[in-house]
Amino acid sequence: MMLDGYEELEKSIGYKFRDSSYLLQAFTHASYQPNRLTDCYQRLEFLGDAVLDYLITRHLYEDSRQHSPGALTDLRSALVNNTIFASLAVRCGFHKYFRHLSPGLSVVINRFVRIQEENGHSISEEYYLIGEEECEEAEDVEVPKALGDVFESLAGAIYLDSGMSLDAVWSVYYTIMKSEIEQFSTNVPKSPIRELLELEPETAKFGRPEKLADGRRVRVTVDVFGKGSFKGIGRNYRIAKCTAAKCALKKLKSRIQNYSRQKL
Repeated sequence: MMLDGYEELEKSIGYKFRDSSYLLQAFTHASYQPNRLTDCYQRLEFLGDAVLDYLITRHLYEDSRQHSPGALTDLRSALVNNTIFASLAVRCGFHKYFRHLSPGLSVVINRFVRIQEENGHSISEEYYLIGEEECEEAEDVEVPKALGDVFESLAGAIYLDSGMSLDAVWSVYYTIMKSEIEQFSTNVPKSPIRELLELEPETAKFGRPEKLADGRRVRVTVDVFGKGSFKGIGRNYRIAKCTAAKCALKKLKSRIQNYSRQKL
């Protein structure tokens, strides 16, 4: 009963579990009390996080393109994070098998799934911007950590079920991540903060975080001398700072493009 529908998941990822309890555990949230057979996914997620980090790092290091240390760092950051893991989890339909009893989590997951479906499951930071054009402020759409966790916990489950075979995990996950690995390896993405500071090395200054009234989010402002102030909102300083940088880049690049068109 607990494993109803999971055969379809096994077919979709191309891996058949010897011990189905690993699969059930990988998709069980701490709030899902009806599952008395296994623990929740947290230990598997801890293991899967380390396994995926190593496998992706190894693949990037062995790439025939021989990426520089800086490019390797940027590539790993782009490929090993909650946003891409949660996005890929939705693309693979993992959210349909996720068992939890948290109403708040349902709201966040349903919103994120809708955004991903509307954008054709593309992996793009732009989809996480909600911009108020007139006030030049952007908010990072909440990416459900639980979906990224499940992406990692399934890797941990396959690792244990296969007798700790890294090859078994990579055969599943390379298939899932292949297009993003190739896309990013061909055109190495930079962090928005680094890109902004390279574009405006002398004039871009980030301010201190301001706590918002709801107590759960912070706002960070980046001032680009002579070109404006741009604000980002997020669950913590890092996310808010990154969102402010993305907002500034979007505006500055748009102005550069408009200026180029006018010259033509």
